[in-house]
Amino acid sequence: MLARHLNVEGASELINLTFLETFVWAARLKSFTLAAERLNSTQAAVSSRIAALEAELGLKLFTREHRRLSLTTKGLEALAKAEPLLHSARIFVDEMTGANGIQGMLRIGVIDTISYTWLIDLIRAAKETYPDLALELSADTSLRLLDMLRAGDIDLALIMGPVLEQNYVSVELCTYACHWVASPELEFPPGQVSLATLARHPVISFPKNSQPHEHITRFFRKNRLGGAPFFAANSLATIIRMTIDGIGVAAIPPIVVPRELARGELVLINAEQPIPPMRFHAVWFNGPAQLVPATIGELARQVAHDFVRRSDPIWGWDRQISADRP
Repeated sequence: MLARHLNVEGASELINLTFLETFVWAARLKSFTLAAERLNSTQAAVSSRIAALEAELGLKLFTREHRRLSLTTKGLEALAKAEPLLHSARIFVDEMTGANGIQGMLRIGVIDTISYTWLIDLIRAAKETYPDLALELSADTSLRLLDMLRAGDIDLALIMGPVLEQNYVSVELCTYACHWVASPELEFPPGQVSLATLARHPVISFPKNSQPHEHITRFFRKNRLGGAPFFAANSLATIIRMTIDGIGVAAIPPIVVPRELARGELVLINAEQPIPPMRFHAVWFNGPAQLVPATIGELARQVAHDFVRRSDPIWGWDRQISADRP
């Protein structure tokens, strides 16, 4: 949050930037309560700041209808002018303070597939580069994390994307290929495995409504393989454990299980693949004072690229390489 003492000269008097920041968050989240949570403040303080801003401007910025907060015509006009102003102020502070300006708490939501690969690298890089920045991590599915981002419960989401909504920035991080894997106990024959042979085993998949699950179910319907039972799990650790234990087959990125493949706990199955490569993105709200999420989002892109360049190029690649692949 921008410091309270930073003021900007308005048409007739000085306007407190903290009031503007509060106004913008309340407008975007459509709630004084959510704005208070986002700004680590109270609803009473938010209401007081909005009232003070309206008094200074001589304008009504919000209306309430059926408990719903909405902007007036002048409020919409003020929002369009306030956001660039706050962004410029945040850039000024960041450029003047450098890494010392990146501080406080950043709430990051991350999916398991990233947690299993380069999340620790990101944490270490952030700690080394921005020692005054604390990270709070939440692990969940891409859909849940996107809902949390919309609600203001997290500041940055590392998920399967992209997210094309107007008010969000979506930066491509890296791409993972997917492949059928199974326990050697299932004794698949060497060489090409037919889909009919594959469908004799249960399929352990990512959670329902996720992109990988939808791809797998469409693949099975297309090939008329509807008889195979499905086990959907929202934990990658559970999917891997069930597959190692021979419960069924799974289509996952081999880049997340290199040790299990090297130890022979899992083997690759040479069968037609149901899931296209998974694309991962850093996503954050394109609003005021968002340079911290943007900075860590860019750091995540660099860390992800470094990780895939150290990995097997068959299973993971960065954005530039993936653009050239089929």
